[in-house]
This record gives sequence, C-alpha cells and structure tokens, in this order.
Amino acid sequence: MIKVALVGAGKMGVSHLSILGAHPDVEMVGVCDTSKIVTNFLERYSKMDCYADFTKMLDKAKPDAVFVAVPTKFHHQIIKIALERNIHVFAEKPFCLNTAEGKELVDLAAKKGLVNQVGYHNKFVGTFKEVKRIIKSGMLGDVYHFVAESYGPVVTKPKQNSWRSKPEEGGGCLMDYASHVIDLVNDIISPITQVKGAT
Repeated sequence: MIKVALVGAGKMGVSHLSILGAHPDVEMVGVCDTSKIVTNFLERYSKMDCYADFTKMLDKAKPDAVFVAVPTKFHHQIIKIALERNIHVFAEKPFCLNTAEGKELVDLAAKKGLVNQVGYHNKFVGTFKEVKRIIKSGMLGDVYHFVAESYGPVVTKPKQNSWRSKPEEGGGCLMDYASHVIDLVNDIISPITQVKGAT
C-alpha cells in the first residue's frame, strides 16, 4: 500500500483525489489546501485528514508520495521540500516557471533516486504510443517537420483573476496547454534540433 498525500484540492486536485481514492494500492493519508471551505467539506464527507500547512501534513501524515496540484508558481518550493524529505512527487503541469527551477528539482530527484513525474499523460495514450512506435521504427523516414495546435478556454475565455491566464504564474496557452504538445513531440521525435514559431 502506497501512502499518498495531495497538495491543492482545486479542479485538478479533486480529479486526482477521486482516482487515487479508488485505487486499491493507495492509501490517502492527507489533503492540504488553503481553502477552509474545501478542507471542511472533505473532512466532513470523506473523513480525510486535511491540513492548511504543507509541512505539518508531511510531518503528521508521513506520505510515501505527494501529488502537487497547486498553481505552478508554488511548485518549486513544495516539490523541493518533498524531495528533500525523500518523498516521491507527481506534479501537475507545467512543472516549474523556468528551466533553472526545473533542473534543480530534476537533479535533486535523480540524486535521491526518487520519482519526479509531471502530469503529461498524452504519451501514455495508446494512439500516441503507436505513433511513436511507427516513427522510431524508421518506417516513415526522418521527421523534419511537425505541426501541432492546442486550444483551451484560457485563450477563448481568459479569466483575469486566475493564474491560468498569467504566463508569469504558469498560465497562458503556451504553459498551460501547448506544454502537452511540446512534451508529446519531445517524447515521439526526440532529439529535437530546431524549433520555430509564429503567432
């Protein structure tokens, strides 16, 4: 049984919570969120142990792994604390606000032999696994050009008061949506040697 804690019980956090709660090999040992409304609801209807303070949750719940589903601007600090305590991490995308933060966490996880997975799920979908197999087999020859499009409500209906509309906080179309495409392309046709873009 893997002891798992969740940080961030918003839209994606609740989605992860429902999946983790149904997994036969997972024991949910804690949920951390700054919203008292959310934690009161979870404590009342799910009997989950809820916390407002991340480090207190780690101290009391002692999870083997942590799912991080908070706005990206908080990822680096939270993930670093978890890794320093030898706790495996699954983080929602985008991983960090910049490559320096990301590299620090990747290096720390590697040094400690910990899982540090980011929520890029498309590469695990059967269709894309088959595309990768075909491309890697050489059947199509060398890939020189790849076109992808990514859409979402962050572009068509931006919310001014949400981090999802602010690139400097990990939002915006590139960080929030196109990062899935970038991960998928990197997985399927790596190494990528040149990138061009236009708006």
